[in-house]
Amino acid sequence: MKKQLIFILLSSICLTAGCARETETISTTDIIAKEARQDQSADLIRVQDRVYKRSGKDMTIAKKDLVAITTVQKQLSGKEALADRTATDWPKGTKLYQSKNSTGELYVFQGTVAYRYKAITEG
Repeated sequence: MKKQLIFILLSSICLTAGCARETETISTTDIIAKEARQDQSADLIRVQDRVYKRSGKDMTIAKKDLVAITTVQKQLSGKEALADRTATDWPKGTKLYQSKNSTGELYVFQGTVAYRYKAITEG
C-alpha cells in the first residue's frame, strides 16, 4: 500500500513538473528593433546587439577613414522582423563601415556618398 501511495505521489509530481511553463527571454535589442519597425518608412540596420537608424549624409567622411565590419545578409520586406545583419533599405551584400573609435555609428556608401546611421539607445 505504501509503495502504491509513493508511486502515485511521485507520478503526480513528475506530471506537474512537465506542465511547467517555459519563459521566453526577449533581449533589449529585440524590443528596440520591434519598436523601430513600427515606423515603416524608417531606414534601419541591425548589427550584433544594436539597431541603427539613418541620421543623414556625411560628405566629409571617406572609406579610408573607416573599417568594414560586416555586410547586410538580407534586405527586409513588409513587416519582417529586424534580425542581425538585416536592413530595410539596403540589399544583401551591402558593406557596413564603422569608425575605429565609435561603435555608436555605422556608415553605408553609395558611390562617394556616405550615409550615417546612429544606434538607437534604450528609453
